Order: sequence, then structure tokens, then C-alpha cells
Amino acid sequence: MKSIRTELAIINGIRFILVTPHNSNTDKYPLYCIEYFYNGKQSKVKEGVKTIYNKYLEQVKEFKSVNKKLLLLRNLFEFKINELVKPISVKESSSDSTINIQTKVIDALNMFFEYHTKRHEIGEIKDIYNYTERDKKVTTFINKHFANLLLSDLNATVWIDYRSYLKKWGLGNSTINLQMVYVKGFYIWLSQIMELPITNHASKLKKLDITLQTPKYNEIKQSLFLEFFNVVNNSRYLRLHLMARLVAENTLRPIQVLNIKVKHVDLPDHSIVVFDAKGKKWRRVIISEVVKGLIQTIYDNTANAGRTIDNEDYIIGFFNQTKQRKIFTQTMFRERILLPFKEDFPQFANILIYDFKHTSITKALKVNSVYEVQKRAGHSKVTTTQIYDRSDSVSEAITIEELSLIK
Repeated sequence: MKSIRTELAIINGIRFILVTPHNSNTDKYPLYCIEYFYNGKQSKVKEGVKTIYNKYLEQVKEFKSVNKKLLLLRNLFEFKINELVKPISVKESSSDSTINIQTKVIDALNMFFEYHTKRHEIGEIKDIYNYTERDKKVTTFINKHFANLLLSDLNATVWIDYRSYLKKWGLGNSTINLQMVYVKGFYIWLSQIMELPITNHASKLKKLDITLQTPKYNEIKQSLFLEFFNVVNNSRYLRLHLMARLVAENTLRPIQVLNIKVKHVDLPDHSIVVFDAKGKKWRRVIISEVVKGLIQTIYDNTANAGRTIDNEDYIIGFFNQTKQRKIFTQTMFRERILLPFKEDFPQFANILIYDFKHTSITKALKVNSVYEVQKRAGHSKVTTTQIYDRSDSVSEAITIEELSLIK
């Protein structure tokens, strides 16, 4: 083996692979490059790669964890990857492409995702995250097992294999069912939008039974609940602390927290406005004094770094500062913040961020009415009580300290 191949990123369905020499490589000028396959052509970029990799070798010595090593590698190459992505015109290649029954499945899936991207750009759909995650899973599977399969050769067996593939990755039945909804949508797009004569093979498969699977989210034990917030009450874990507080105290969804911009925050009023994608409405939440202090610290860090805070900045970003232009994604949060934290504190290995929402609601139901809790959680389903509710959509925080007192 002369080379080591490491996946740096998958962007718009394009895999960026770092190629570096193996220890056994005796070549005088071994290959250092980033390799990617786009628009039917394989590209290898060498410029600057060896320099960045040597920097990685210097810094990685202090890390023992495989995850932390990989995280460092991806962080160092992030700017280089962004440079490569800019000139890739996915929109042009997709819009200029024609599709027919002899098109490769992988190419058709890429066009399908581009269709959703355009819907997002014009405001037809509010959030592209779920589409992105589902696209990654199905295109990775097709690339690996059916790279040359044509639409004309599609059959139900492909999707039976896909469900088995997802099952091996440890995904629950409910998650797999959602993945299949995306696949069924792919067929609907092919037949109704692109007007191709194709049978929806995915619709022939029954949903997997979700009644027997272990619940994905659980109530956190009282002792771990208290210990977690003691541990994260440290400047090193500021972003995780802020995320967990807003999820637990105000029952926000993690993606809602990541979407909060400076313009949504009113610190003097102790309030934040957030968008409920499921309810398709904005609501105002009252934040605790601790959350206010955490956000103020982020503002202070940004100013101390010599940056001007913009209303369009996201409150969660790099180096405990606000982030410009693009959102700090859920994948980034998990890989850069949550996983390293869990490696340092293995007692929290099985706790998910969303567990704080479930724990908060479970505790709150013991002391509040279902309606009060439902309103605080911002749930979108209309009940009889909601129909008669004419009050403003304002909800108070239940602080960590208050939640901890509820046995």
C-alpha cells in the first residue's frame, strides 16, 4: 500500500479525499493531493496540500483520540476544501443536463437534490438540512453498490438492500422509514415533474415497525442531569452549555438554536425570537439570566477578536464567537463540539442533545398543565385548547436550577 486515503468532506454529493503517502512508501516524490470526482472527471489538486498535511503532523502529536485526530485534519483542510468548492458550478451542470430513463441513478439523485436546493433558494421550503442529510445517505449507498445502475434497471430489491444497509449503520426503523420517504419523493419527482415512465418501486415496500424499537430520546437521570451542567459551566464548553440550556430551558430544537442570529436576540428584554418550521410561525421565548450571560460572553469574545458584530451573524460559531455568512451545521456541532466532549467525559456518552428537551418536558408535565407545556414547547399540532387561545405566543424559560428541583 503506497497511499492512505482519508475522506475530508462530502459537499453537494462530491467526496473530497485526501491522498497521503503510507509509511512504507519509498517514492522520492510521494503524492500529496486532494482527489474528487465531478461531472464525469476525476481531479487531483496538489498545490498546498503537503504544507497543510505537515502542519497537521506537527499538531497531531498531542492527540491520542482517533476522532480528535480526524477532526484536526478536517479543520486544517477546511479552507482548502472551500476554495475547491467555489468554482464547481453544480447548478449549471444540473440545469443543463437532461434526464431520461437511461440516466444513471446517481446522476438523477444529484439532480433531485438540486431541485430541492432551488426550492429552498426561492423560499418554497424553509430548511434544507433534512434533505441534505438524506441525500448524503442515499447517494453514498448508490455510489458504493450501484454506481453504474440506470433508472431503467431500478427495482424494489435495490431499496430492500438500502434499508438493510441503513440498518447495519444502527439507524432505527423510524429513521429508515423517513429515508424511504425521500426515496419515494425521488420517484414522484421522476414521474410527475420529469415525466418519466417509471414505477415507484419504493412504494411497494411496507413501513418498518417502529413499535418495538428502543426510544431514540430518553429522560436523563437526575444525577447525570446535574453533573452535566456542572461540567459544561466552563468557558471551554460555552457553546455546548448554551445549546443545552436553550434546549432544556426553552425546549428549542438544536437546529433552532443553530439558526439563531444576532438580530433575533434582545438581551435587555431577555428574549429571543425563533422560527418553528413545523408550525410555520415565529415565536418569542424568554431566556434565563444564565443564557443571557453566555450570549453576552460570545459577543464580548467577538469584539475582543477585533470583529464587528453584524445582525446577520449566527450566535454559535468558531472560537466561542459569532459566525458570519453560513450556519454552524448540526454535523459540525456534533463532530467538533459534542464528540470531543463525550470522549473527555464518557459518563455522558449516551446522552443526546435532544434528550434535554424530552427531559425538560417530562419534568415540566409534573408541575404544569399539558397546555402550558405544549405552548412552551412550541408544538405545532392544533388542539382544542389552542383553538381558543388568543394570547401572544410568549413562553417563559424554566431554568436548569428550577428543573433540577423537580424530582
